[in-house]
Amino acid sequence: MKLVKLKIHPSGKTGWGSKDLVFASDITQLYGPNGAGKTPVIHSIAFALGYPVRYRDDIMAKCSSVSLTVEHEEEFFTFERSFSDKFHIEVSEKASKEARIFYNEQEISEYLFSRLGLSSLALTTNKNEPTYPYISTFLPLFYIDQDAGYTSAYRPPGSFIKDQYAEMVRLGLGIAPKHSFEAKRFLIEKKRELDLVNIQIVNTEEFIRKLEEQSDIGNISVSGIEDELEQLRGELEDLRNSFDATNDADYVLQRLIREKQNERLNLAASIKNLESRISGFNKIKKEIEIEINTLSLNEESRRLFSSFKEICAAPGCGLFTSSSDSYGKNLLYLRDQIKDLDRNTKFQEIRLDEYISRLRKLDDEITSLESNLTKEEENSQTTSLIAAISALTRSIIDRQGKKDVLERIESEKHGYVQLLNKRKGLQGDISSFEGGAGSGDIRILEFRNSYRKKIVEWLDVLSTKNVSRDIAVDSDFNVLFGAEKLSQFSGSTLLRTVLALRAAFFELFISMGRTSIEFLIFDTPRQHDIETKDFAAFITKLKSICKGNRAQIVFSTTEYHYNAAEGDIEWKPEFSGFEQPMYLGVIDNNQTPS
Repeated sequence: MKLVKLKIHPSGKTGWGSKDLVFASDITQLYGPNGAGKTPVIHSIAFALGYPVRYRDDIMAKCSSVSLTVEHEEEFFTFERSFSDKFHIEVSEKASKEARIFYNEQEISEYLFSRLGLSSLALTTNKNEPTYPYISTFLPLFYIDQDAGYTSAYRPPGSFIKDQYAEMVRLGLGIAPKHSFEAKRFLIEKKRELDLVNIQIVNTEEFIRKLEEQSDIGNISVSGIEDELEQLRGELEDLRNSFDATNDADYVLQRLIREKQNERLNLAASIKNLESRISGFNKIKKEIEIEINTLSLNEESRRLFSSFKEICAAPGCGLFTSSSDSYGKNLLYLRDQIKDLDRNTKFQEIRLDEYISRLRKLDDEITSLESNLTKEEENSQTTSLIAAISALTRSIIDRQGKKDVLERIESEKHGYVQLLNKRKGLQGDISSFEGGAGSGDIRILEFRNSYRKKIVEWLDVLSTKNVSRDIAVDSDFNVLFGAEKLSQFSGSTLLRTVLALRAAFFELFISMGRTSIEFLIFDTPRQHDIETKDFAAFITKLKSICKGNRAQIVFSTTEYHYNAAEGDIEWKPEFSGFEQPMYLGVIDNNQTPS
C-alpha cells in the first residue's frame, strides 16, 4: 500500500485545514520550525487508517476530518476519519460507487488486513483468549511517532497479544503465527493448499517443457527477436520509400535466402539428431527385450530344476523363492522401461514429422525466393519488389509468432517461480505448527540472518559508536548487541540504534517484495542527539532503497534540510501564523496558501 494524497478539512469557516498534500513516489519531507504543525500532519496519516492518536484540544476543535488516499495493487481507496471522540471512518473505493463506514478499530482493521492480503488467523492474548491483530498493533512497524517511538524497536499504543512484536513481524512477512488460537484448522488448510500447489507445480513444469520443445526456439531471447523484428520492419519501410527499389529488393531477397538456408541447415541438423535419438531408443529397447528373454530362460531353467526331487525333495522347500521374487521385480522394471521408451519414441517421432514438414516448407520458400531472382528481365523489377515485400512480411509474422511463444514461456516461468515460493512458504508454515512454537520455518532463520547483517550496515551509515557489531537476533526478532540489550542504551546511541533497526527491517521487508505496507514514517527525531551529516547519510541511504523499489519515506525535520531530488516532494508550512508559517490554517476566499 502506497500513500497518494492527504488533506485535513476545517471545522467551519474559521477552522483549520490544509491544502492537498500529495505524497512523493520516493521521499516526502516536512521541513519547518518547531510549532509549525508538522506532528499533527504526520499523525493524521496513521489516524486516517484507524490508528489511535491523541490530538491537542485546538486540533480537535478546529479540524473536522482528515482524508487519506492510498493505492494498493492499482486500486485506489480514500479513508476519511472525523476528528471526534467517536470512532467514525468512511472508506470509498474508486472502482466502486459505494462507501463503507466503520465504527471501531476492529472493523477497520479487519477490512484493511483483508484488502492488504494479511492473515486473518486468530492470535492469542496475554490472558490466553482469542483475538485478532489491529492497525494499532501492526502499523508501529512502519510508523515512528515523536513521543515514544525512538525508545524501542517496536512501540505500539498497547500490548495485549502474546509475544506481540514477534507476531506482528510474522504477520508482515507472511509467516505462520507463533501462538495461533486456530492452529489445528490452520494446519489442515495449509496441507490441503500445499497439495494443490504441488499439482500446479507439476502441471506447470510439464506445460513449460512442452512449450519449449514444440516451439523449438533454441537460445533466442525476446530482446533478440525484437531486434530482428525491428530490422525486418526497417527493411520493409526502406523498400517502400526507396527510389532504387529494384536493387534494394534483390538485396533483401538474397539476404532472406541466406537466412532461410542457415535455418534449413540448423533444422536438418535437428532432424538428424532426432533420427539418431529415435534409433538409439530402438536399440536400447531391443537390448531390454533380449534381457527379458534371458530372464525368461532363467525362469524356465529354475522351474525345471525345482521339478527334480533330488534337488528340492520337500514340498515348498523355498530354495528358489528369492530367485523367483527377483525375476518378478526385474521383469516389472524392464517392462516399465520399455513403456517409457515407447512414450519417448512416439513423442520424438511426432517432433520429427513436424521438423520434416517445416524443412519441406523451408525448401519451398527458398525455391520461391530464388526463382524471383531469375525471372525474365522485363518482369524482374515488379516481381522482385513484390517477392521481397512478401518474404519480409512472412518473416515478420514468423518472428512475431516466436516472440509471442517466448513471452508466454517467460510468463509461465515467472508463475512457476511464484508457485515454488508459495510452496516454500506453505512448507514453512506447516513446519512451524508441527514443530510447536519453535522456529522450524526456514524463512525465519533466513530473515534473522539477513536482519542481523542489515542492522550492522545501518549502524555504520549512522556512525553509531559504542555499539557492538557482534549482533544476535533471537527467534522473537529481539536484538542483542554483544552482551547488551537495546534497553541499556540512552541518548544519541539509543536514537541511532533505533533508526538503524527500523531502517534495516524496512529495507529487508521491501526487498522481499512485501506490498502490504510500502512506506516508512518518521516523525521528527531529537536532532540534538544526532549530527546533521549522519542524518543526511541516513536519508540518502533510504533514498537509494526507494529508487530501486516501490517504497516511500515520509519524515519531518526541524534542523536538517534534505535537498529534494527527482521523485521527492517537500511540504512547506504555507499558512500565516502569529509567529511563523503553519501547515494548518484558515482556508477561505480571503486567505489561500501561497
